[in-house]
Amino acid sequence: MRRSPTLLVLLLFSTAAYSQNEQYIISRQGSVIITPVYQSWTGKNAGYSFSEFSTILSAYVPLGRSASFSLGGGGATSGGDVTKLSGLTDVQLGFNYYFESINTVFSLGINAPTGKKELPHDQFVTSILFSHPLFNMQVPVWGQGLNLNPGLAWVFPVNDNLVLGLAAAYQYRGKYKPIEGSGFYAPGAEITGSLGADYKLNEAASLSADFMFTSYGTDKYNDAEVFASGNSYWFNLQYRQYFRENVLQVFAGYRSVSKGKVAGVGGLVSEAERLEPGRFETEGQFRQGFNPRFSLTYLAEVRIYENTAEAYSGSKVVGVGAGPTFSLPSGLFFPAVVK
Repeated sequence: MRRSPTLLVLLLFSTAAYSQNEQYIISRQGSVIITPVYQSWTGKNAGYSFSEFSTILSAYVPLGRSASFSLGGGGATSGGDVTKLSGLTDVQLGFNYYFESINTVFSLGINAPTGKKELPHDQFVTSILFSHPLFNMQVPVWGQGLNLNPGLAWVFPVNDNLVLGLAAAYQYRGKYKPIEGSGFYAPGAEITGSLGADYKLNEAASLSADFMFTSYGTDKYNDAEVFASGNSYWFNLQYRQYFRENVLQVFAGYRSVSKGKVAGVGGLVSEAERLEPGRFETEGQFRQGFNPRFSLTYLAEVRIYENTAEAYSGSKVVGVGAGPTFSLPSGLFFPAVVK
């Protein structure tokens, strides 16, 4: 499967919703979050079992009232009926600047190629499995090339209750060697545009909607064109309700991808049928705050994939879980989830 849509341009809408509490487009609350996760999957009929233990550290640093900086990275190790793959991930850097006079946020994301790549063939097979969106691994990919992702998000407050926004982003994806002794693989660039609205129903509730379109460039291997993904379309709704210290969030979305092109005799040819399945997903979370330093989140999710010739298409995933979060006065957060 190709890859998930670029989420950086959703900054606009997530900050618009968040600002109902903090009243700032750029959050002024710094944080450091350490997220250790153990994930295990077993397919009884397919005869496979694999797991991943990963730890991600992310930091958010406000730089005055108009700018912020973020940093993320970590490591992971695999286990089970797969060739063991372990190592550090790429480092993700982010910068946001809010031009208040024109209600516009400029963002720049950077994927620094510090993670493990040029894998032996058997480890590369493991990485293909772990990168499948069905399994939703915290670390789906250890290492890639240098990626640059500039974006703009324009905020337009219609009135005290309604905020509209437009966002656009371009992602340059640098080439790298995925397998030991292989040539260079250069993923195609991505262009993403999105339209969103955030509506405050009352002082404690809001409803937001987003539509995102992504166009992908052509992937190349040693300068030869090998794959061109179809365009992707993503629509989602999110409802948020505050009950004093408690928060309810309900999310639903649908993503569809048009036919792509694959390498054939004489160049790229259209897929005989669409391979990448569309998916519907919904998730509900209720965060219960017991005190300023401890909260407990209850969650449930459903993901349904369309049937195509692609591996694991037609799958249905149902999950339930809970997660405590501990925080320190310094802004250090320790979330955990059992699902």
